[in-house]
Amino acid sequence: MIEPKSSFPVFIVGDLDAARAFYTGHLGFAVVFSGDWYLHLATTSGVQVGFLLPDQPTQPPIFHKAFAGEGALFSLEVDDADAAYATAVSRALPIVLPLRSEDWGQRHFCIRDPNGIHLDIVQSFEPTEEYRSDYVTE
Repeated sequence: MIEPKSSFPVFIVGDLDAARAFYTGHLGFAVVFSGDWYLHLATTSGVQVGFLLPDQPTQPPIFHKAFAGEGALFSLEVDDADAAYATAVSRALPIVLPLRSEDWGQRHFCIRDPNGIHLDIVQSFEPTEEYRSDYVTE
């Protein structure tokens, strides 16, 4: 069995500078590695994300196409979704899903980063009775 010790997504995007500015300026990430074609960011709590420029000759062909903006969410859990939403509004971040509560136990909203990645900003809470049995507890 493969047992991962950590995880981070890597998005293939066209603008590393925009990614750096957005994530460090609005989401509390810091630069861990910054090269000509790859950027790696992390928060003090250990959340990590990487960004790779498309069509890099050092990379295999499966890593050449840029992310098209569909088919993926990057979820970031926060302690207070209402406060995070107020910050997003005050900074005029591109909100693509307004703040809402879901019966399955999430209060969240979505923003879009400059490269088209959708970020789901999530706060967990107790789900309604209908969804409680869906959660695995030990």
